[in-house]
Amino acid sequence: MTKKRKLLIFVITLCIFIAGLCTIYFYKKEKQASNQQYGNKQTQIPASKGDTDGYYNETYRPQFHYTPEANWMNDPNGTVYYKGKYHLFYQYYPYSTQWGPMHWGHAVSKDLVHWEHLPVALAPDSNGQIFSGSIVVDYHNTSGFGDENNPPLVAIYTQNNNGQQNQSIAYSLDEGNTWTKYEGNPIMKDFPKPDWRDPKVFWHEETNSWIMPLAAKDQIIFYTSSNLKDWTFASEFKPQNATDQTLFECPEIFSLPVDGNKNNNKWVLTTSLGDGAIAGGSGMEYYIGSFDGKTFTPDTPDAHWLDYGPDFYAGVTWENAPNNDEYRTMIAWMSNWKYANNTPTSTWRSANTIPRKLELKTLDTGEVRLIETPISQLEVLRNNLKSYNQQTIKEQNNLLSDIHGDTIELVADFKVNDTTSASAFGFKVRKENDQFTTIGYNKNSQTIYIDRTHSGDAGFYDQFAKIHEAPLTPANGHIKMHIFIDRSSVELFGNNGQISITDQIFPDPSSNAVELFANDGAVTLDSLQVYSLSDIWGKSPLHSDITDWHNINGLWADTYAGKQGSDMGDAFTLGKQASKDFHYEADIKIGNQGAGGLVFRSDENASNAYIANIDVNGQIVKLWKRINGQATILSTAPYHIDLENGYHMKVETRGKQIRVYVNNELLITKQDDSLASGKVGLNVWNGTTSFQNIKLKNID
Repeated sequence: MTKKRKLLIFVITLCIFIAGLCTIYFYKKEKQASNQQYGNKQTQIPASKGDTDGYYNETYRPQFHYTPEANWMNDPNGTVYYKGKYHLFYQYYPYSTQWGPMHWGHAVSKDLVHWEHLPVALAPDSNGQIFSGSIVVDYHNTSGFGDENNPPLVAIYTQNNNGQQNQSIAYSLDEGNTWTKYEGNPIMKDFPKPDWRDPKVFWHEETNSWIMPLAAKDQIIFYTSSNLKDWTFASEFKPQNATDQTLFECPEIFSLPVDGNKNNNKWVLTTSLGDGAIAGGSGMEYYIGSFDGKTFTPDTPDAHWLDYGPDFYAGVTWENAPNNDEYRTMIAWMSNWKYANNTPTSTWRSANTIPRKLELKTLDTGEVRLIETPISQLEVLRNNLKSYNQQTIKEQNNLLSDIHGDTIELVADFKVNDTTSASAFGFKVRKENDQFTTIGYNKNSQTIYIDRTHSGDAGFYDQFAKIHEAPLTPANGHIKMHIFIDRSSVELFGNNGQISITDQIFPDPSSNAVELFANDGAVTLDSLQVYSLSDIWGKSPLHSDITDWHNINGLWADTYAGKQGSDMGDAFTLGKQASKDFHYEADIKIGNQGAGGLVFRSDENASNAYIANIDVNGQIVKLWKRINGQATILSTAPYHIDLENGYHMKVETRGKQIRVYVNNELLITKQDDSLASGKVGLNVWNGTTSFQNIKLKNID
């Protein structure tokens, strides 16, 4: 081999070696950057919504509290943890924003913060509406609905049939995705009194049996079972404060260690009062005592308030959840029966509270109390920390003048001692001009409070604009406030969860300033952390080629099932796209009644438009038009329409010829030259309809 050839081989080898080193170097740099980017995605979520499609962005729409995509919601139900998912079911009426025949809505979460909407789990049947209840994991297959390799989830719920309330069950063998109602329903019936409802079942290891507390007007009744089907009366508990006017709902009983000592457990019985609570209207209370598998015995006859605000009701904890032997995680309905049907939201009504960690702790007074604190998982939503320490707060000295937002977390610690001259201190949030909500502490009365007398819209209930307060003495000379502010709510936790106050508020969107105040003197702010909070909802689940939807009338919302419209008359929504000749199609699912269909060649407000729809009431497919707002039927075709099924509709136009297809079957061909071109959209009449996979293709 020549020297020249050897030299060439050496140079080539050296180049390959250097290239390899460079590859390794840049791979490591890229991998490091990738890891950093991934980590940022997990911990630094933008504080504002990343999409602008309007999904979960209506006025008053909570950004980090659970709300249904559309329509009415009340009590959380069937909270259960199974195979890595927290299931949330809830009282739901899919066809109105006010209370109606109850169904069970359904959502799941892996972290109790971000939620995935799922189809309705349980709907009314011949036994009645689906009222509140619970779900258990039947690991030993005591019910016989599954087997030990695939244990069933069993739902136990109340059915209301014209005022007669009975108990029924259903089971799921696919991790809660679908449910089969037991053919022997109702399993408990013919109770002699009304208002016999809301079973919250759990497995009691000591007696090897299922336990069911049921609300029965002014008392709680306990039943036991070995198989979830056959139940035996065990005992009844009638609280000392119960009267003939008392209405208890949603009872639950669970065991917790005191101060974390698992050798010293106490039982907690929670109940919801339909009326007469501490802040007026509905609310929750609890008792601490002992339970032997049949009888609950309170340590004292006095009840304690779970929350001192007006908007904490029907709270339940997750069954089968991790760490249930250490603490329970509760979520509640954030509303009040005095005004729940009339709050000024738009396409939806009601929200849930943030999930809360419940523990039993001994106070400085020696009394054992239930302590509520926000779950730590919520910290993933934090952004843009601003921190303050050792500040003297005086009148006309707003430390937070540069803070604005409608989703904020405040963690504050005030020193309260002989040097504190302020009579009251705290925060004013969602503030603009004369509109604000005050969260404060009154040193003289030793009460912590939320004042919503100037919080915004309160005209829907004459007692809404009130102050709600709770007794709270300083702990070692400190008052601590942990506050969550969302677009239509404030949740306050005082002194590490000794008390909580929950209030809905309905301020103008522009009211977003924050003020730190002290009245009649000064107070020392030991520390304060201020965070903006990210929203928990992503982009709209609507699949559509149509953009920039403009709602003409009716209620329209994007849901997991598509764009949903609802109205008792004709409701229209239009996109910005205008066409002359085209294929226009969508998947259509009629709700409980009425008609839904495609709008095309429309003017700006649908006064002049063609509409092809599916009419379940008439069992027809119909082509009609509106000319100057007057409707004329052009053609109809008989068609069997089942509410259980969805249908694919397609419209084709060429010049004056219109063709209408359903499930690829040509049903209508019509010639009409009234309208040559215009916008496309959707129509709903006399009910609720959902539209998904909405596509438009122009014909050249």
